Amino acid sequence: MLEHFSQEALKAVMYAQEEARRAQAALVEVDHLFVGLLRDPGTAAYEVLQARQVDPGLLRRQIQLEMGARRSPMDLAYSETVQDVFRLAEAEAHGFGFEKVESDHLLLALIEMAEGQALKVLSEAGLNLNHLRWHTLRLRYTKRNAAIRMANLDRYSLDLTAELEQGHLATVVEWEPMVERLIQYLGMQQKHNVLLVGEQGVGKTALIHALNQYILDSRIYRRFAHCRVVFLYVDKMLAEAGTSDERLYEVTQSIMAEIRQSGDIILVIENIHQLFLAQKKELEFVITQQLLTLLEEKDTFCIATTTPHFLTLLEERTNVRHLFQLLQVPEPPAAFCTHILTQWRPRLEAHHGLEMVPAALELAVRLAQDKLPGHLPDSALSLLDLAAARKQWQLGKDRQSLRMAERQLRHLVEQRALMAEEMAHSAAAQKAFEQIKADILRTETQLQRLQQRLQNDAPRLEAEDVMAAAEHPGGLG
Repeated sequence: MLEHFSQEALKAVMYAQEEARRAQAALVEVDHLFVGLLRDPGTAAYEVLQARQVDPGLLRRQIQLEMGARRSPMDLAYSETVQDVFRLAEAEAHGFGFEKVESDHLLLALIEMAEGQALKVLSEAGLNLNHLRWHTLRLRYTKRNAAIRMANLDRYSLDLTAELEQGHLATVVEWEPMVERLIQYLGMQQKHNVLLVGEQGVGKTALIHALNQYILDSRIYRRFAHCRVVFLYVDKMLAEAGTSDERLYEVTQSIMAEIRQSGDIILVIENIHQLFLAQKKELEFVITQQLLTLLEEKDTFCIATTTPHFLTLLEERTNVRHLFQLLQVPEPPAAFCTHILTQWRPRLEAHHGLEMVPAALELAVRLAQDKLPGHLPDSALSLLDLAAARKQWQLGKDRQSLRMAERQLRHLVEQRALMAEEMAHSAAAQKAFEQIKADILRTETQLQRLQQRLQNDAPRLEAEDVMAAAEHPGGLG
């Protein structure tokens, strides 16, 4: 069974046997194998955990191996689950074109099996188990392609997969039919670049983020399992090149070469019509000609976006359309838009420092659909964001007004005390005293109203706040 294992993988299996004997186990189980992988600093399991700020030595001690009742034999057998892990590891190796099973294939198989307490301990240590396979594959890729330099691409792009993995982006993976069709188009042999066509705000970028989530969760073709989705900053390239065609040519040529060499990039170009429908200034022409060459190659992958209007112009004036599969992105239904806002809610709540009630989300979708320009879900998200910003602005004004009212009340009380001595000697002083009493009553009423509005330690965004934001003069554009 182990004849196709590399020396490194066999060493991990030997360590697993030692762990089983130390625990006086009758069989080598998956936890013994996992601990065996963690004993060697050269294994993928050890390195990937270190890269995720998890101490492999501490983790090994936290995995409580169950003690057996008697001394284990020297020649230990493997449990059925471990034998399944070995078979899965061989399948992983063959699937990626390896003749020998390496330690990272064993780790991938253990992740796939999801047996034993080791993965539970990893989860408790704060590691996202859904992303562990991607991290393992990325480690293998970076180690074997350490000589590849991506200086220009890194300078003029944003790694969307890393942004999502680090929690900097929100995503909605439940848009399954759309995401899965996008993945299927990328998996085609010919014309595998994808052009997302939809009105501004319908969620084309969100669809790309959802693809990222599929990659991180390993719900994608094997050839893309280690990939990352990279957004190209064309505007930054143009701005930094200034009027130098030569400089832009060098940068563009370098970026395209890096993409070809990398083998791990799905390139994203938003609003691709801005490049191909420009007035063909020399700077844009430099980029489009090299981009066309790149898109025609079978081993590069690109996702671009445009609108129905600009798609018509692209088809009339350019030949770029034949390089893409078209994926129409419609406006999502209202119920799904509410779900999208629910996914965004934690980020908005954290930014604005308030709680958003479900009714506020539902109303934002209805009002955006009926009264606001633009398209769902972006228009509803903008309305919700504005309502929260407006609520926080009002809360800030209320706090300031409260402080001013408290100072004014103290001043009025002091004046009333002074007037109390004079009012017996002067009709004018008596009249002023009555006016101060009225001012005190009015200020106390104002204070009570402000205190009521601010008494909640965790301010909430209610449906009426969303309604007020939608009806505010100027509205939302």
